[in-house]
Amino acid sequence: MRLNNDIDFSIYNKTNLGFKQEKKTKSDLIKKIDKDEQGKNIALLELCHSYWDGLYSFRARRRRARRYYRGHQWKDMITDPENSNKTITEEEYIERQGKIPLKQNMIRQIVKNLLGQYRSNPTKTIVIARARENASETEMLSNALQSVHHINQGKELDVRNCEEFILSGACPQKITYRYFPTRNVEDVYFENVSPRRIFFNTDIEDFRLTDLRLVGEIIDTDIEGIIAAFAKTEKDEKRIRELYAMRGDDKELEYYGGVYDLSSTDRDSLNFFIPQDPSKCRLYEIWRIKSDWRLYVHDPTDASYDTLPYSKNLEEQIGEENDMRTKTGLTQGIPIDEIPLIDAVKKYESFWYGSYLTPDGNVLWEGETPYKHGEHPYALYLYPLIDGEVWGFVEDIIDQQRYINRLIIMLDFIMGASAKGVLLVPEDAIPKGTSPQEFADEWTKYNGVIIYKPTQRGDVPQQVSASSTAAGIHEALAIQMKLIQEISGVHTAIQGIAPKSGTPASLYAQEAQNATLNSMDYLQTYSNFKAVRDNKILKLILQYYNEERHLLISGSSYDEEAKLYDPSKVQDIDFEAVITQSMDTPVYRQLIDDTLMKLLEAAQIDIEMFLEHTSLPFADKLLDAVKKRKQEMINNQAGGLSPELMQEGVDQTNPQAMALLNQATGIQQAA
Repeated sequence: MRLNNDIDFSIYNKTNLGFKQEKKTKSDLIKKIDKDEQGKNIALLELCHSYWDGLYSFRARRRRARRYYRGHQWKDMITDPENSNKTITEEEYIERQGKIPLKQNMIRQIVKNLLGQYRSNPTKTIVIARARENASETEMLSNALQSVHHINQGKELDVRNCEEFILSGACPQKITYRYFPTRNVEDVYFENVSPRRIFFNTDIEDFRLTDLRLVGEIIDTDIEGIIAAFAKTEKDEKRIRELYAMRGDDKELEYYGGVYDLSSTDRDSLNFFIPQDPSKCRLYEIWRIKSDWRLYVHDPTDASYDTLPYSKNLEEQIGEENDMRTKTGLTQGIPIDEIPLIDAVKKYESFWYGSYLTPDGNVLWEGETPYKHGEHPYALYLYPLIDGEVWGFVEDIIDQQRYINRLIIMLDFIMGASAKGVLLVPEDAIPKGTSPQEFADEWTKYNGVIIYKPTQRGDVPQQVSASSTAAGIHEALAIQMKLIQEISGVHTAIQGIAPKSGTPASLYAQEAQNATLNSMDYLQTYSNFKAVRDNKILKLILQYYNEERHLLISGSSYDEEAKLYDPSKVQDIDFEAVITQSMDTPVYRQLIDDTLMKLLEAAQIDIEMFLEHTSLPFADKLLDAVKKRKQEMINNQAGGLSPELMQEGVDQTNPQAMALLNQATGIQQAA
């Protein structure tokens, strides 16, 4: 629609329709909610409790995988052979027989190898734009994203979250915007969320989680943290303390919290309604999809688009505003088809709605999602989600680990039951007045002498040492060790174990490359999860970075302009975050350095260009020294003379002198 540039339409933006206002939220801590609303909230908590209970088998499998990963591999429960009505652990059963429950933790080493592959092949999220002319803006967004990762120690968070993904098949994280006390700044914050505390509707089947309708988290925190997060006045603080009055007022416990050992025993006994730590306050963060009628509003005067809750009063206000614009435009001689009217369309829309509830159904905050991405603050991937089932990598190799441990126990039993240096002495061969113990002591003494009377049969004392019979146990153990490699995909080549003599280097490299194919599905799936997470981070950056700010990035590969975030340049860019292979690997750096060296030797680049792009550790210091030396040479050659006088004293047949002269002349002219 073409507008008349001679007419000032700024008056049309000065309305009370609230198009620029943030979406309204309810936060009424002072006034108590009525019984009906509290009853609805309790019903919502019961629904969340049902979903959390529905994830019991998932959490049980996760605990079992964690135990095997930790090395507690004889903790599975079995029926007590002495009492069929009682269960005991396998460890207790083995100890009853006077044996030590031995194990060889292969799972730990395999998972460490996968994490090593992840660390040795780092990825980096970059931002790409639909339009090629937005390259500098997308570089700025990429730098802003890397700055957020640096502030949150994103590399280590992702490694630990990848470890959780390998154990359980789930990798939940939470992305919000909060204050960083250590940096005295507000920024995007993301953290790992324990699968013990998260709940969601358990009928999901799409791995993209498009059928996710409810997601939430059980939160235990101190009363001071809740007050700081939700209270705006002293009355709000008083109301919050009333809601958690049953917690008690032990200030020492409130500050330090409960006392636990560094184990998972207490954490595994998590209850949905009662916190394990008496000093903590239970809080539920719940995000669910709600539906209602909305107005999609477009105002052509400022090209704004808004989605507002529908009301008859709002619809009437929009009609009155359009009538006023029509009258004003006709009065000023604007054709009726060129008058900018507000376009409003009524639609029934689904949206994400968040609530922070106490265990008794009281509300600390609730409202439509405040995030411009229009979703909940969680990023979640579930693997493989075949018919709703979720399990991790470790679960695939538990049976092989158990059988390896069983074979080791059997070998220990056989060796313990075999004869090892047993002394056989005929009873009538022991001299009178000598006890069997004295006879044995003299037998084992250095230079011992035993005088005895031989028996009539001529039997003499003899020592028996029988070799244990493994009955194929060593072969079975070797088979299981090979099977666990085949099933996990972590072969000897990828573990760095030296190959057999005569193995060609090319074949060994090919074996190592092929071995990575077995773990590629897990690592690639986790990379896709990071892309989803980083897209949410980018949308929060666009939403909350309202002022210019310097980005926490370093290195010579970044332009100075891209190190400063300018929100005015990126508000209207259509972008997407993608995962690429990072350059921060030894192989990649070596390839770059070799290429630069070849270009330098071929005189295609100079030493300054080489030092600016190489990854050598001394490059920056050497580059600074080269520039200083070059500037000193130019100053000494120039001597402060004019370009005309310098040309008179230079041998024009010397190409090096002429090149230096031209460079110095260019510097003086630029100055």
